[in-house]
Amino acid sequence: MLDRLNAHLDAIREIAAKDILVVAGSAKSGTTWVQRMLNTHPEVYCPGEGKFAQLMGGFIKTVTDYNKTLNYTNSVVYREGAFYNPWDDDAIATAFQFMVALAWEGSNHKDLSRVRYIGDKDTVYATSIEAWRDLLLPGARFIHVVRDGRDTAISNIYHKNRADGTQMDFGGEPFRAFLGDYAREWADNFRRVRAAFAAQPERYHEVRYEDLLAEPARHVTDILNFLGVDASPSQVARVVDENTFRKLSGGREAGQEDRASFYRKGVAGEWRTHFDEKALAVFDRASGGLLRELGYEA
Repeated sequence: MLDRLNAHLDAIREIAAKDILVVAGSAKSGTTWVQRMLNTHPEVYCPGEGKFAQLMGGFIKTVTDYNKTLNYTNSVVYREGAFYNPWDDDAIATAFQFMVALAWEGSNHKDLSRVRYIGDKDTVYATSIEAWRDLLLPGARFIHVVRDGRDTAISNIYHKNRADGTQMDFGGEPFRAFLGDYAREWADNFRRVRAAFAAQPERYHEVRYEDLLAEPARHVTDILNFLGVDASPSQVARVVDENTFRKLSGGREAGQEDRASFYRKGVAGEWRTHFDEKALAVFDRASGGLLRELGYEA
C-alpha cells in the first residue's frame, strides 16, 4: 500500500501548492468557453469537468453509511472505548481533496511547473455552494458565468434533443411548464452562488456571456486580473484568438447553426425566436423578476 501511495505523493504535493479556481454557472451559459480560455493561459490548468460534485455526493453517502455501521459496532462491541472514530468534516474534506488531486494528477495535460491555478468547471455546485466555499475547496476563487436564463433554457432544450434524443416542441403547455420549472431553478442557483460570496467579494468574479460575446478581450482581461495572472494585451489576444467560436465549432461563424454540435450557434437573444407573451410571463413570474434585476430586456 505504501508503495502505491508514495508513487502519488510528490505529484499531489505539487498540486496542493497551487491556488484553486472554479468556473461555475448554469448549463449552456458559457462555462465551457470560459474554462477553455482559462486553460489556454500558461499560468492556469483548468482541463474540463471533473464531475466533483457528483463524486462528493457519492462519497458523502458512503461515509455516512460507514459512520452508521462503525457507530453501531462501537456501541455494541467496544463500549469500553472504540479504537476507530467516525469520520468528521475535517476527515471528509481531506479525503475529498486527495481524490480531487488524484483526478488532476491523472489528467496530466500540462506542465504544472509554470501553473499558478488549477481549476475545474461545473454547473451543479449551486445547491451546496457553502460547503464548496468553506470546507471542500477553502480559499478557491469562483468565476460565475451568467447568461440570460431564457437563452440557457432554449440552449438546454436543443442540447437535450441532441444528447439523448428528447424532442420538445417550442410553444404549448409542456414548453411553458418546462420554462416555469427551469426559471425557478435558474434564479435560485444564481442567487445562491452570488449570496455565498457576498461577504467574500475577493473570491468571486461575475461575468456575463453576452458581454464576453460583445467584448471578449475586455472581459477576459478582467478575469485574468481577478486571478492575478498575466493579463498583458498579447496574452489576452492569444487566449481569445485560440478559443473563438469558429475554432471551437470546427470552422463555422457564430450564428451558423449545427444542431448536432455542442457549439450549436454561439449567439445571444435566441429566446426571442421561441418565446411568446405567455412564455415570457411564465419565465418572469417563476424567476421572481431576476431578469429585470440583472438588467436583461423583459
